[in-house]
Amino acid sequence: MYCLHLLRCPVCHTAMEREGTILRCAHSHTFDIAKEGYVNLLRKKLAGDTKEMVQARRSFLERGSYQPLADTLNTLVSTYLHEQTSPINVLDAGCGEGYYLGRVQQSLPQQSCLLGLDVAKDAVRMAAKRYPSSSFVVANLKEQLVLADECIHVLLNIFAPRNPVEFARVMVPSGRLIVVIPGVEHMAQLRSTLPLLQIEENKQQHVVEQFAPYFTLLDVVPVSYELDLRGEEVQQLVMMTPNYWHLSDEARMAMNAIQALRTQIAFLCLVFEKKK
Repeated sequence: MYCLHLLRCPVCHTAMEREGTILRCAHSHTFDIAKEGYVNLLRKKLAGDTKEMVQARRSFLERGSYQPLADTLNTLVSTYLHEQTSPINVLDAGCGEGYYLGRVQQSLPQQSCLLGLDVAKDAVRMAAKRYPSSSFVVANLKEQLVLADECIHVLLNIFAPRNPVEFARVMVPSGRLIVVIPGVEHMAQLRSTLPLLQIEENKQQHVVEQFAPYFTLLDVVPVSYELDLRGEEVQQLVMMTPNYWHLSDEARMAMNAIQALRTQIAFLCLVFEKKK
């Protein structure tokens, strides 16, 4: 566990040490380290993305379909790096199978610590196997984070649950928070073809208001382009999102019948600075 010094016991919130294949805190709470290198710090089992959703996401992302977003995140992190004089700690809160954290790693000094948290065990296992130089933990983003106070310099939150109070607690003063949400036109053509979940109205404003007590909005960086999808890619794009849980049998048949489709892709990267 390269980022062990950042972690805290989910039961008593004390620091942990590694003893062979386990982590042990000062009060002797122990947690097994999986053979892939990750650790499960969930206090109770929770449902996350299914194995099918995670596999669909990896296949879709590895085609480079969201590479423009990954490139934008790298640029935003690199810009922050110019303000720093020492290695940084990066947290991907809701890391999934590790795609974005793996790309950001390319922009960081070797001494930097990269940590991914996700509630989905299958996703974390997949991430740990693919990106062994980063650390991955199964954890619940909606509760107290299993991290020390003021230890994170850059926090990525990409289509994942948001926890403003805890994000503020674990970030250093003036640290960067980058929240990625879908833009209004995201998958517009696909949404007109299939009965997918609608994007929340005024989502950007809602997110900014959520974080306002603890963070200052510095910038909003849009990422927008058109994407040509084949039938299999359409299925993967739908399956890797919450839409997967809501499709009727009729909608699934309609999805499987699509052979090719060109759709708009639109994201907003909300860049925040933690208030001092």
